[in-house]
Amino acid sequence: MPHDLLVYVAKVFGPIWMMGFFLIVLIRTYSPRRREGYDRAARSILGDRGPEDGP
Repeated sequence: MPHDLLVYVAKVFGPIWMMGFFLIVLIRTYSPRRREGYDRAARSILGDRGPEDGP
């Protein structure tokens, strides 16, 4: 394969692949079905005490 063909393939299919990957990550991140899991993970680092209990 000549170098020019490899450069052309990389310039055409690279951005298409990256945009597809970005869209998949975006859809998985903002999916309503995953909200409960994200909220549970966000609360898991806080512990059982509330803000009124102090440090």
